[in-house]
Amino acid sequence: MGIPPQFRQNYDAVRDYCAQMEENVRQGVGLLMTGTYGTLKTTFAVAALRAWIDSGHSGLLVPMCSLMDNLFTMRATNIDEWAKYEYKLRRVSLLVLDDLGGENTDQSWVLSKVDSIVTERYNRMLPIIATTNLSPEEMKGTYSGRIIDRLRSVSKFMVFEGRSKRKSA
Repeated sequence: MGIPPQFRQNYDAVRDYCAQMEENVRQGVGLLMTGTYGTLKTTFAVAALRAWIDSGHSGLLVPMCSLMDNLFTMRATNIDEWAKYEYKLRRVSLLVLDDLGGENTDQSWVLSKVDSIVTERYNRMLPIIATTNLSPEEMKGTYSGRIIDRLRSVSKFMVFEGRSKRKSA
């Protein structure tokens, strides 16, 4: 079947990113993939992470809705596990945040936690690959300008357009 034509440019950009992955990660360069649901953002993010892990490095994929749930639950049940998880989020060589904006941002601690993770990784020059269904305008309405500016300044920005490629059951 191959890559649908409307996603070819983004596929090529991710492939080029992976071809230079050692250098990209060393320089703290990530990817910021935005667009509607079902347009292969997560698929491409996972492919990049797989390439990194397959080359012998560490990486972590975290769906944003699970991230906040995990942090909240771990902190309440096992403070040592929570601390290890937080440390890994902040220090793993490549972090994929899937569905940025999918977390419950109604609670201020959630936005504060996202801010602290992004900021620490930015300061340490550790890349983030982020996927989001939010438009740039929606991101501005959800996150602080500082977070958006940091992500955009160290990420190759990609827009995914088109209809969902998911099939019905």
